Amino acid sequence: MAPQNLNQVFVANSVTMLPAGTSFLTNTAVNATQLGMWNVDAADFAVADLTGLKRIQFVQTTLGGNPFASPIIDVANIVGITYNAWADTAPMVTNSYFTDTIAITSAGVTDDGLALGASNSKSNVMLRIAVRTAPTAYAYFAKPGDVNLDVAAPVGSKKAFPLVGNFSAGRMIFNVEIPADKHNGTEADVYAKLLAAIEKNTLLNSIVYCTPSPTTSLVLNARHLGVQFDVTISFDNGTSATTADVTAGSTLLGSNYIQALSDEMSQRARYGNFNRMYFPQSMTDYAQSGFKYDTLEIAYKHDHPASTGIARAAETNILKIYFGTSSTALAAGAAANFATTFGITINTTDSERISDIALQA
Repeated sequence: MAPQNLNQVFVANSVTMLPAGTSFLTNTAVNATQLGMWNVDAADFAVADLTGLKRIQFVQTTLGGNPFASPIIDVANIVGITYNAWADTAPMVTNSYFTDTIAITSAGVTDDGLALGASNSKSNVMLRIAVRTAPTAYAYFAKPGDVNLDVAAPVGSKKAFPLVGNFSAGRMIFNVEIPADKHNGTEADVYAKLLAAIEKNTLLNSIVYCTPSPTTSLVLNARHLGVQFDVTISFDNGTSATTADVTAGSTLLGSNYIQALSDEMSQRARYGNFNRMYFPQSMTDYAQSGFKYDTLEIAYKHDHPASTGIARAAETNILKIYFGTSSTALAAGAAANFATTFGITINTTDSERISDIALQA
Protein backbone atom coordinates (compact mmCIF):
# COMPACT_ATOMS: atom_id res chain seq x y z
CA MET A 1 0.00 0.00 0.00
CA ALA A 2 1.34 3.42 -0.94
CA PRO A 3 2.00 5.88 1.87
CA GLN A 4 -1.12 7.91 2.67
CA ASN A 5 0.61 11.26 2.91
CA LEU A 6 2.95 11.04 -0.09
CA ASN A 7 0.81 11.76 -3.10
CA GLN A 8 3.09 12.71 -5.99
CA VAL A 9 6.85 12.53 -6.45
CA PHE A 10 8.83 14.48 -9.06
CA VAL A 11 12.57 14.07 -9.71
CA ALA A 12 14.42 17.06 -11.16
CA ASN A 13 17.96 16.19 -12.25
CA SER A 14 18.58 19.80 -13.22
CA VAL A 15 18.24 22.88 -11.03
CA THR A 16 17.32 25.10 -13.97
CA MET A 17 13.55 25.42 -13.97
CA LEU A 18 11.58 25.74 -17.20
CA PRO A 19 11.56 29.43 -18.20
CA ALA A 20 8.77 31.47 -19.76
CA GLY A 21 8.16 30.68 -23.41
CA THR A 22 9.00 26.98 -23.02
CA SER A 23 6.62 24.46 -24.55
CA PHE A 24 4.48 22.59 -22.02
CA LEU A 25 5.43 19.36 -23.86
CA THR A 26 9.19 19.78 -23.41
CA ASN A 27 11.12 16.49 -23.20
CA THR A 28 14.55 16.00 -21.63
CA ALA A 29 17.08 13.23 -21.06
CA VAL A 30 16.50 10.98 -18.05
CA ASN A 31 19.44 12.48 -16.17
CA ALA A 32 18.46 16.07 -17.01
CA THR A 33 14.77 16.27 -16.06
CA GLN A 34 13.52 19.72 -15.13
CA LEU A 35 10.86 21.14 -12.87
CA GLY A 36 8.46 23.75 -14.20
CA MET A 37 5.92 26.01 -12.51
CA TRP A 38 3.05 26.75 -14.89
CA ASN A 39 1.27 30.06 -14.27
CA VAL A 40 -2.29 29.08 -15.15
CA ASP A 41 -3.57 32.63 -15.51
CA ALA A 42 -0.72 33.67 -17.84
CA ALA A 43 -0.67 30.30 -19.67
CA ASP A 44 3.13 30.21 -19.45
CA PHE A 45 5.94 28.95 -17.26
CA ALA A 46 7.31 31.28 -14.62
CA VAL A 47 10.44 31.43 -12.49
CA ALA A 48 9.25 33.81 -9.80
CA ASP A 49 8.18 33.93 -6.16
CA LEU A 50 5.10 31.69 -6.16
CA THR A 51 3.43 33.80 -3.47
CA GLY A 52 2.85 36.47 -6.11
CA LEU A 53 0.82 34.12 -8.32
CA LYS A 54 -2.78 32.95 -8.05
CA ARG A 55 -3.05 29.51 -9.68
CA ILE A 56 -0.11 27.27 -10.53
CA GLN A 57 0.66 23.77 -11.72
CA PHE A 58 3.97 21.97 -11.24
CA VAL A 59 5.36 19.70 -13.96
CA GLN A 60 8.35 17.40 -14.37
CA THR A 61 9.75 16.87 -17.85
CA THR A 62 10.02 13.29 -19.10
CA LEU A 63 12.01 11.37 -21.66
CA GLY A 64 9.10 11.40 -24.11
CA GLY A 65 5.42 12.22 -24.25
CA ASN A 66 3.52 14.35 -21.79
CA PRO A 67 5.17 15.71 -18.63
CA PHE A 68 4.12 14.61 -15.17
CA ALA A 69 1.82 17.26 -13.77
CA SER A 70 0.25 18.18 -10.47
CA PRO A 71 -3.37 19.30 -10.25
CA ILE A 72 -3.97 23.03 -10.60
CA ILE A 73 -3.14 24.52 -7.21
CA ASP A 74 -4.59 27.69 -5.76
CA VAL A 75 -1.61 29.33 -4.10
CA ALA A 76 -3.86 30.43 -1.24
CA ASN A 77 -4.48 26.72 -0.52
CA ILE A 78 -0.82 25.90 0.02
CA VAL A 79 -0.51 24.94 3.68
CA GLY A 80 3.28 24.78 3.78
CA ILE A 81 6.52 24.17 1.93
CA THR A 82 9.23 22.19 3.70
CA TYR A 83 12.82 22.12 2.43
CA ASN A 84 15.61 19.73 3.45
CA ALA A 85 19.20 19.58 2.30
CA TRP A 86 20.15 16.07 1.14
CA ALA A 87 21.88 14.94 4.34
CA ASP A 88 18.76 15.70 6.37
CA THR A 89 16.29 13.87 4.15
CA ALA A 90 16.12 10.59 6.08
CA PRO A 91 16.59 9.19 9.56
CA MET A 92 19.68 7.12 10.35
CA VAL A 93 18.11 3.78 9.57
CA THR A 94 17.49 4.80 5.95
CA ASN A 95 20.33 7.24 5.45
CA SER A 96 23.14 5.15 6.90
CA TYR A 97 24.34 1.59 6.55
CA PHE A 98 25.30 -0.69 9.40
CA THR A 99 28.99 -1.33 10.16
CA ASP A 100 30.99 -3.47 12.58
CA THR A 101 34.73 -3.11 13.13
CA ILE A 102 36.64 -6.07 14.58
CA ALA A 103 40.06 -5.02 15.85
CA ILE A 104 42.28 -7.77 17.24
CA THR A 105 45.48 -6.88 19.10
CA SER A 106 48.19 -9.18 20.34
CA ALA A 107 46.19 -9.33 23.55
CA GLY A 108 42.92 -9.94 21.79
CA VAL A 109 39.95 -7.94 20.56
CA THR A 110 40.13 -4.26 21.37
CA ASP A 111 38.57 -3.49 24.76
CA ASP A 112 37.57 -7.12 25.24
CA GLY A 113 40.89 -8.79 26.12
CA LEU A 114 40.38 -11.83 23.88
CA ALA A 115 43.82 -13.29 23.27
CA LEU A 116 44.86 -15.08 20.11
CA GLY A 117 47.40 -16.99 22.19
CA ALA A 118 51.06 -17.77 21.68
CA SER A 119 52.12 -19.46 18.44
CA ASN A 120 52.36 -22.85 20.18
CA SER A 121 48.83 -22.62 21.53
CA LYS A 122 46.99 -20.60 18.91
CA SER A 123 43.26 -20.16 19.29
CA ASN A 124 40.40 -21.36 17.17
CA VAL A 125 38.60 -18.20 16.04
CA MET A 126 34.86 -18.10 15.37
CA LEU A 127 32.86 -15.18 14.09
CA ARG A 128 29.11 -15.34 14.64
CA ILE A 129 27.05 -12.93 12.53
CA ALA A 130 23.35 -12.72 13.39
CA VAL A 131 21.40 -10.82 10.73
CA ARG A 132 18.46 -9.18 12.51
CA THR A 133 16.59 -7.25 9.82
CA ALA A 134 16.14 -7.20 6.05
CA PRO A 135 15.65 -4.22 3.68
CA THR A 136 12.20 -2.67 3.69
CA ALA A 137 12.65 0.22 1.22
CA TYR A 138 10.18 -0.03 -1.68
CA ALA A 139 12.99 -0.22 -4.26
CA TYR A 140 14.15 -3.58 -2.89
CA PHE A 141 10.73 -5.08 -3.61
CA ALA A 142 10.27 -3.39 -6.98
CA LYS A 143 13.82 -4.10 -8.26
CA PRO A 144 15.03 -7.14 -6.29
CA GLY A 145 17.93 -7.94 -8.64
CA ASP A 146 19.36 -4.42 -8.87
CA VAL A 147 22.98 -4.41 -7.67
CA ASN A 148 22.91 -0.59 -7.52
CA LEU A 149 20.94 -0.97 -4.31
CA ASP A 150 24.16 -2.17 -2.66
CA VAL A 151 25.23 0.92 -0.71
CA ALA A 152 28.54 -0.29 0.76
CA ALA A 153 30.57 -1.95 -2.00
CA PRO A 154 32.28 -0.12 -4.87
CA VAL A 155 31.20 -0.55 -8.49
CA GLY A 156 32.23 -4.00 -9.69
CA SER A 157 31.78 -5.57 -6.26
CA LYS A 158 28.11 -4.82 -5.67
CA LYS A 159 25.58 -7.59 -4.90
CA ALA A 160 21.79 -7.81 -4.99
CA PHE A 161 20.09 -8.67 -1.72
CA PRO A 162 19.56 -12.47 -1.78
CA LEU A 163 16.41 -14.47 -1.29
CA VAL A 164 16.93 -15.63 2.29
CA GLY A 165 13.47 -16.71 3.35
CA ASN A 166 11.81 -14.93 6.23
CA PHE A 167 13.02 -13.57 9.52
CA SER A 168 10.24 -15.12 11.60
CA ALA A 169 12.78 -16.21 14.22
CA GLY A 170 14.07 -12.66 14.45
CA ARG A 171 17.49 -13.44 13.00
CA MET A 172 19.53 -15.49 10.56
CA ILE A 173 22.85 -16.72 11.93
CA PHE A 174 26.10 -17.30 10.04
CA ASN A 175 29.12 -18.89 11.71
CA VAL A 176 32.59 -18.37 10.26
CA GLU A 177 35.31 -20.46 11.93
CA ILE A 178 39.08 -20.42 11.44
CA PRO A 179 40.73 -23.40 13.19
CA ALA A 180 43.99 -22.75 15.01
CA ASP A 181 45.97 -24.80 12.48
CA LYS A 182 44.68 -22.62 9.59
CA HIS A 183 46.20 -19.31 10.71
CA ASN A 184 49.70 -18.32 11.80
CA GLY A 185 48.78 -16.54 15.02
CA THR A 186 49.01 -12.97 13.72
CA GLU A 187 46.11 -10.54 13.59
CA ALA A 188 46.60 -9.82 9.88
CA ASP A 189 46.44 -13.51 8.96
CA VAL A 190 43.25 -13.99 10.99
CA TYR A 191 41.68 -11.04 9.19
CA ALA A 192 42.68 -12.44 5.81
CA LYS A 193 41.29 -15.89 6.62
CA LEU A 194 38.00 -14.47 7.91
CA LEU A 195 37.66 -12.28 4.83
CA ALA A 196 38.28 -15.23 2.50
CA ALA A 197 35.73 -17.37 4.35
CA ILE A 198 33.06 -14.67 4.18
CA GLU A 199 33.65 -14.08 0.47
CA LYS A 200 33.30 -17.81 -0.25
CA ASN A 201 29.88 -17.89 1.40
CA THR A 202 27.64 -16.65 -1.43
CA LEU A 203 24.68 -15.86 0.81
CA LEU A 204 26.63 -14.08 3.54
CA ASN A 205 28.76 -12.23 1.00
CA SER A 206 25.58 -10.83 -0.58
CA ILE A 207 24.54 -9.38 2.76
CA VAL A 208 27.87 -8.24 4.22
CA TYR A 209 30.72 -6.48 2.44
CA CYS A 210 34.19 -6.58 4.01
CA THR A 211 36.68 -3.82 3.40
CA PRO A 212 39.47 -5.41 1.26
CA SER A 213 43.03 -6.13 2.42
CA PRO A 214 42.45 -5.80 6.16
CA THR A 215 45.59 -5.24 8.22
CA THR A 216 44.59 -3.46 11.42
CA SER A 217 40.90 -4.40 11.58
CA LEU A 218 38.17 -6.29 9.76
CA VAL A 219 35.29 -3.97 8.85
CA LEU A 220 31.92 -5.57 8.10
CA ASN A 221 29.44 -3.39 6.23
CA ALA A 222 25.78 -4.11 5.58
CA ARG A 223 25.42 -3.97 1.80
CA HIS A 224 21.78 -2.90 1.95
CA LEU A 225 19.73 -0.28 3.76
CA GLY A 226 17.73 -1.62 6.65
CA VAL A 227 20.02 -4.60 7.32
CA GLN A 228 21.26 -4.75 10.89
CA PHE A 229 23.36 -7.50 12.41
CA ASP A 230 25.06 -8.50 15.64
CA VAL A 231 28.62 -9.83 15.74
CA THR A 232 30.10 -12.11 18.38
CA ILE A 233 33.70 -13.32 18.26
CA SER A 234 35.07 -16.30 20.20
CA PHE A 235 38.55 -17.64 20.87
CA ASP A 236 39.30 -21.16 22.13
CA ASN A 237 42.91 -22.23 22.66
CA GLY A 238 42.02 -25.70 23.94
CA THR A 239 42.25 -24.84 27.62
CA SER A 240 40.10 -21.74 27.92
CA ALA A 241 37.54 -19.94 25.81
CA THR A 242 36.41 -16.33 25.80
CA THR A 243 33.58 -14.62 23.95
CA ALA A 244 32.56 -11.00 23.46
CA ASP A 245 30.16 -8.93 21.41
CA VAL A 246 31.49 -6.31 19.02
CA THR A 247 29.99 -2.84 19.21
CA ALA A 248 28.27 -1.76 15.98
CA GLY A 249 28.20 1.64 14.33
CA SER A 250 26.84 3.21 11.18
CA THR A 251 28.22 5.02 8.16
CA LEU A 252 26.41 7.92 6.48
CA LEU A 253 25.43 7.23 2.90
CA GLY A 254 26.98 9.08 0.00
CA SER A 255 23.59 9.43 -1.69
CA ASN A 256 19.86 9.31 -0.99
CA TYR A 257 19.20 7.63 -4.35
CA ILE A 258 17.40 4.62 -2.85
CA GLN A 259 15.03 6.85 -0.92
CA ALA A 260 14.30 8.91 -4.06
CA LEU A 261 13.81 5.79 -6.18
CA SER A 262 11.55 4.17 -3.59
CA ASP A 263 9.34 7.26 -3.32
CA GLU A 264 9.25 7.68 -7.09
CA MET A 265 8.29 4.07 -7.80
CA SER A 266 5.76 3.81 -4.98
CA GLN A 267 3.73 6.74 -6.31
CA ARG A 268 3.57 5.87 -10.00
CA ALA A 269 -0.16 5.20 -9.80
CA ARG A 270 -0.52 8.95 -9.24
CA TYR A 271 0.90 9.80 -12.68
CA GLY A 272 -2.52 9.66 -14.28
CA ASN A 273 -1.38 7.09 -16.84
CA PHE A 274 -4.64 5.40 -17.80
CA ASN A 275 -3.67 1.94 -19.03
CA ARG A 276 -7.19 0.77 -19.80
CA MET A 277 -6.12 -2.44 -21.55
CA TYR A 278 -3.85 -3.40 -18.62
CA PHE A 279 -0.93 -4.09 -20.92
CA PRO A 280 2.36 -4.55 -19.03
CA GLN A 281 4.35 -1.34 -19.02
CA SER A 282 7.96 -0.58 -18.30
CA MET A 283 8.22 2.81 -16.60
CA THR A 284 11.29 5.01 -16.75
CA ASP A 285 13.18 5.58 -13.50
CA TYR A 286 14.29 9.20 -13.14
CA ALA A 287 16.12 8.96 -9.80
CA GLN A 288 19.84 8.70 -10.57
CA SER A 289 22.19 6.34 -8.77
CA GLY A 290 24.72 8.22 -6.67
CA PHE A 291 22.93 11.59 -6.80
CA LYS A 292 22.56 13.70 -3.69
CA TYR A 293 19.08 15.17 -3.74
CA ASP A 294 17.64 18.03 -1.74
CA THR A 295 13.89 17.76 -1.19
CA LEU A 296 10.83 19.98 -1.15
CA GLU A 297 7.43 18.98 0.17
CA ILE A 298 4.49 21.12 -0.88
CA ALA A 299 1.31 20.50 1.08
CA TYR A 300 -1.90 22.05 -0.22
CA LYS A 301 -5.58 21.86 0.55
CA HIS A 302 -8.14 20.57 -1.96
CA ASP A 303 -11.90 20.33 -2.39
CA HIS A 304 -12.07 16.55 -2.69
CA PRO A 305 -14.41 14.93 -3.52
CA ALA A 306 -15.74 17.95 -5.41
CA SER A 307 -12.39 18.54 -7.13
CA THR A 308 -9.76 16.24 -8.56
CA GLY A 309 -7.82 16.04 -5.32
CA ILE A 310 -5.28 13.22 -5.06
CA ALA A 311 -5.51 12.74 -1.31
CA ARG A 312 -8.50 11.46 0.61
CA ALA A 313 -11.09 13.83 1.97
CA ALA A 314 -9.86 15.88 4.96
CA GLU A 315 -6.22 15.25 3.99
CA THR A 316 -3.84 17.57 2.20
CA ASN A 317 -2.30 16.76 -1.15
CA ILE A 318 1.48 16.52 -0.97
CA LEU A 319 3.90 16.97 -3.84
CA LYS A 320 7.45 15.85 -3.01
CA ILE A 321 10.24 17.08 -5.27
CA TYR A 322 13.75 15.62 -5.32
CA PHE A 323 16.25 17.94 -7.01
CA GLY A 324 19.98 17.60 -7.55
CA THR A 325 22.53 17.41 -10.34
CA SER A 326 25.22 14.91 -9.35
CA SER A 327 26.95 13.05 -6.55
CA THR A 328 28.03 16.45 -5.21
CA ALA A 329 25.59 18.07 -2.80
CA LEU A 330 24.09 21.37 -3.86
CA ALA A 331 26.17 24.18 -2.43
CA ALA A 332 24.91 27.35 -0.78
CA GLY A 333 23.91 29.73 -3.55
CA ALA A 334 23.19 26.95 -6.03
CA ALA A 335 19.75 26.23 -7.52
CA ALA A 336 18.90 29.92 -7.76
CA ASN A 337 15.65 29.17 -9.61
CA PHE A 338 14.43 27.00 -6.72
CA ALA A 339 15.52 29.59 -4.16
CA THR A 340 13.58 32.31 -6.01
CA THR A 341 10.44 30.24 -6.57
CA PHE A 342 10.12 28.71 -3.12
CA GLY A 343 11.86 31.32 -0.96
CA ILE A 344 14.40 28.86 0.44
CA THR A 345 18.12 29.00 1.25
CA ILE A 346 19.93 26.10 -0.40
CA ASN A 347 22.16 23.86 1.71
CA THR A 348 20.77 24.89 5.07
CA THR A 349 21.07 22.31 7.81
CA ASP A 350 17.58 22.85 9.20
CA SER A 351 14.21 22.51 7.56
CA GLU A 352 12.54 25.67 6.35
CA ARG A 353 8.80 25.99 6.35
CA ILE A 354 6.70 28.66 4.69
CA SER A 355 3.44 29.09 6.57
CA ASP A 356 0.06 29.64 4.98
CA ILE A 357 0.08 33.09 6.61
CA ALA A 358 3.03 34.12 4.44
CA LEU A 359 1.44 32.57 1.37
CA GLN A 360 -1.85 34.35 1.84
CA ALA A 361 -0.42 37.73 2.90
